Order: sequence, then C-alpha cells, then structure tokens
Amino acid sequence: MKRLFALVLAATLAAPTIAAAGFQGPNSAQGGGFQGPTTGIEADTVAKAQKSWDDARVVLTGNITQRVAGSDDKYIFKDTTGEMIVEIDFELFAGRTVTPQNKVRLSGKVDKDFMESPKVDVKVLEIL
Repeated sequence: MKRLFALVLAATLAAPTIAAAGFQGPNSAQGGGFQGPTTGIEADTVAKAQKSWDDARVVLTGNITQRVAGSDDKYIFKDTTGEMIVEIDFELFAGRTVTPQNKVRLSGKVDKDFMESPKVDVKVLEIL
C-alpha cells in the first residue's frame, strides 16, 4: 500500500512539469549546438516546400501560429511566403515553450500523402 501511495504521489508531483512543456507559454532558453550553414536543403520557405517532392529536406524559419484542432502534433506554421501544416512530436519541444511570437527554425522532410496538402514532418525544432 505504501508503494502504491508513493507511486501516485510521485506521478502527481511530476504531472505539472510534463504539462508545462510545449506550445503555450513564455520562451525558455535553448541548449548549445552547431549554428551555421546547412547543406543538402531543397526548400527554405513554405512556398518552396509546398512545391517540393515527397521526402525533400527543408529548413523553414517563421512562427508556429496555432495548433490544429483535434491533433496533438499538428500545427500551423507561417513564414513570409505562406503557411502550411507541420507535424511536431511533443518530445521535440524538450520542455521548452513556444508562442506565436517566437521565431523558430524547423528542420524536417516534406510529407505528401495522396489527396492531401503537403506538410512537413519536423525532426528538429530551434527557438531563435
């Protein structure tokens, strides 16, 4: 019984920390890493990404403006050339919070499914 109580208590205390991450609050600092040019990129704007082929590598810079209703990992991304849906796994937020005012850089691949608008499957999320 004591183990069960300890487990429930630990889960209850950890829940607010987990829930605070993601797309909803003030910006938090980003860790280190390489910052410089990237090679092998087929598109660097939404307009180019929408015209790219399936699995084309892209790096987009702009803003995540909103979450798509009914989805845990789909968001609307906007840059100066347009907007499109991007898929960002919860883990990529890594405890950081992103608001529509934060400029972000998304790296990933174009995902073109039959009879659907192209979207980007994000592999890296950077807060600028």
